[in-house]
Formats: sequence, C-alpha cells, structure tokens
Amino acid sequence: MESILYRYRNITVLLMAIFAQIVLLAWQVRNDSDIPLVRVWAVTAVTPVASGIETVRNGTTGFFSNYLEFKNARQQSSQLKAELDRLRIENQLLKNDLDSAQRASELAGFQKRTLSKMLGARVIGSTPGANSRSLLIDRGSTSGVRRGMAVVVPDGIVGRVLTVFPLASQVLSVTDPGFAAGVESQKNHVHGVLKGVGNSVARVDYVATGQKVEVGEMFYTSGEDRIFPKGLPVGKVTSVQEGSNFQDIIVEPTGAESAAEEVLVILDPVHQAIPDAPPAESGVFLAPDVTPENPPAPASPDAPAPQTSSLAPNVMTTAGKLMDQYRKIGDAQKHVYGEGLPGSIPPNFNLKVPGVNAPADAAPQAAAPPVKPASAPQPKP
Repeated sequence: MESILYRYRNITVLLMAIFAQIVLLAWQVRNDSDIPLVRVWAVTAVTPVASGIETVRNGTTGFFSNYLEFKNARQQSSQLKAELDRLRIENQLLKNDLDSAQRASELAGFQKRTLSKMLGARVIGSTPGANSRSLLIDRGSTSGVRRGMAVVVPDGIVGRVLTVFPLASQVLSVTDPGFAAGVESQKNHVHGVLKGVGNSVARVDYVATGQKVEVGEMFYTSGEDRIFPKGLPVGKVTSVQEGSNFQDIIVEPTGAESAAEEVLVILDPVHQAIPDAPPAESGVFLAPDVTPENPPAPASPDAPAPQTSSLAPNVMTTAGKLMDQYRKIGDAQKHVYGEGLPGSIPPNFNLKVPGVNAPADAAPQAAAPPVKPASAPQPKP
C-alpha cells in the first residue's frame, strides 16, 4: 500500500489539490437562494440516507405501537366478552326470578279464588317414559300430603299423588295412561271420564253418540271421582269423532306438566260451580244516529219531503234534518233548488231564519242583495 502511494504520490497530491480547490469553489459559489453549493451537495448526499433511516425507525416504532395496541384491544375484548357473559347470566337469573314471582302471584290469586285448602309445592323432578309420566314434588307426609290427593295449577289439573315419601311425593300426570278423572263439558254439561294416552293429549271416554260436544269447548272436573273437586279446568276439545256407541273425543290438557314448576296440592277439596260458557256470538253495539221527532210538513207542494229513516215512519235522520234546514233557508230567499240557471247566485246559507238556525222570536235577517258576477274585461283594439 505504501509503495503504491509512493509511486503515485504526485498524482495523489494533484487529486487532493483539485478536490480541495473544488470544495473551496463550492464554498464560495452560491445558488439563487444564496446557499453555498457545498451545502447543497452535502444535503443532497445525506438526504437519502436520512430518509431511509427515518423510514426504518417509523416502521419499527409503528410495528411495536400496533402490536401494543392490538394486545390492549384483545385484552379489552376479552374483558368486554366476560362482562357480556356476566350480564347475560344476570339477565337470565332476573328473568327466572320474575317468572317465579309471576307464578307465585298467580298461585296466590288462585288460592284466594278457590275455596279448597291448598298446599304449595315445587316440582323437583320428572320421570317421563314410554308408558308412564309422573312428577316429583318437594312435599311429603310431613307436610300433610296423602296418597290420592289432587295436584293442580291455575290453568288446570296436573295429576294426583301416587306415592308419598316423608319429604317428597310422586304425582301421576294427567297424560299418563293410568290416570282417570271425572269431567263435565262447559256448554252442554256432558259427563265423561278423562284418561291419559301417554303423550301430550288425553281423551274423554264414555260419551254416548248423539250428545253434543263441540271442538274448542272446555271440560271441567265433575267431582264424581272424589279426588278432584268440581269446577277445576281440565282441557280444551281438539277433536270429536262419532263412533258406533261412544264418541272419540281428544282433549288438550291446559295444566300439562311441561309448563308446571310450582303446583298446588289440594288438602281439603271444596266443590264449586262450573263457570258459564260465553255466548257463541255477542251483539255489536251501534250508537243511535236518529232522533225521534215528527218530520215537518213541506212548505210548498213542489218542495221535497225531508229524509226519514226506513226503520220508523216518524224518525228523521241527521241528513234529513240538515236537508230540511237548507230547504227552509232557500225558501226564505225565494230560491228553488234545481232551477237555477248557470251563473245564478246560490242562496246565502248564513242567513238567520227564525225557527231554523235562529230563535223563533228573532227578527228575520234581510237577505244579502244578489251580486252580479263581474264580466271579463274586454281587450283593447
């Protein structure tokens, strides 16, 4: 390296002198903005390097910033999801509490309306099977429950107590094939026996062919089985088919076990009357549109008679009264309806006529003088 520099020392010195001269010239030479040329060269050479360094720095800073923001957003999302789940659970619990309060209120109101002595119980289990359906309630012999007692809800009967334990009882559902109860229809008081069929419906047996039972009719307990007191709702008729000796009647129980969470056990049954069936068709109220009065006689033979109702000969309708008032106002101004020529002046309906739209002792008001229609201006020649 030293030999090369020594061999080309003259050229090296010359190049260095030329470079120094160029730098000095650039320092002295200024551009239009009065900036030295050497500064322009220096800024131009440094700008790409500085721009690249700044780009790398911004990218690195932005990456870490975005990563931190994404991490914070993920944490906030997890917190919001947990809060939403908590609120959903609280909302569901509040709904359950509200439903329980409503059911308790309905049970309390049903107990007040019913004369029978009842004991409240909660359904704690069910045993649905292919041929049997039963419920388990949290009341037993220690609470006074005995085998054969009726279990009901405000909507209808649920079943009867099948087995009693000290702290619980098994209830045979109304839809179980082994269940039976005496029933009576609401409209025609047809008696029969309600039996379960193993699914969500039941049937009413021993209703002779020819007795009138309608679809949509309600059945109530008849009290003949000495388990359910008379007057409790049982179900609504969904199908009626005539048979050779007895009718095939299908009933949908209104107190099915699927909707029962709190029930009532009847400790001391008291019979009550079956409510009357509502009428098939109720009348529609219409306000009267007529006032009974004698229609006035026409003022002239050619004048039309006032309009009256076809229901009664001496009843004037509202339209007839108004037409008679207009006719009297027209007669007071000597106006004949239907004979006015085109362009004639109509009667003044604001005219006060005694006995029509003014007191009978009031002086008649002079009719306004007719006003001739203004003629169209003639064009100038």
